[in-house]
Amino acid sequence: MRIDLTSTAPHLHPAFEWEAKSGSDELVMYRNPEYRVEGGLRTCGRGKRELSFSLDELWFVMHGRAHIRRDSGETLDVAPFTAIHFKEEWKGQATIEETLRVSYMRCLGEASGITPILRDVLHAGPLEDWGAVSKRILGISQKAGILLTRSQPPRRAESGIWTCSPGTWRCEVKSDEFCHFIAGCSLYTHDNGEQIEIKPDTLALFPAGWNGICEVRETVRKVYMIR
Repeated sequence: MRIDLTSTAPHLHPAFEWEAKSGSDELVMYRNPEYRVEGGLRTCGRGKRELSFSLDELWFVMHGRAHIRRDSGETLDVAPFTAIHFKEEWKGQATIEETLRVSYMRCLGEASGITPILRDVLHAGPLEDWGAVSKRILGISQKAGILLTRSQPPRRAESGIWTCSPGTWRCEVKSDEFCHFIAGCSLYTHDNGEQIEIKPDTLALFPAGWNGICEVRETVRKVYMIR
């Protein structure tokens, strides 16, 4: 397993092979206290568990199965390759049938009576055309995706699936972003020269202000959350 928490964009590969260390059920990879952002990996053991979220929180389920019931009566079944976005003030209970391992990010968002969920994110479609990247250097990378949810400004908690076809372009990250890449290959080169190689099952958290070059070599697909 390759993990670099001192990188300009903390990252880990392969995320599906991560296991919590004894005495801890999570690995915090990135925090931005100013905006109450946190991201990393978490394990939730079998059994019944109370769930309560004071902030928006996205889970990408890597392993395990659970039945989740919200206090409002809404029910959700989760399995591997499920993305679920818990909204602020969400409360309920999970019956975890097989230990869950998830990658996650939390940030300021907003309350909602509906819990956005997307299953089989590797194959989910159809994808909406989001146009070409704006600061292209070589080739014309085309973006597409599925918007899971987006909070109203100024609390911009957005999540979904994002894909990008091959090409090279200038990357300027405006807000903290969680990226769990599930397909494709690319190379991110920070302005300081650091290179971050992206392969399927790379989890990376790009902080606001990250600037560099992205070279997409094979169409990438990722689960994402933007603060």
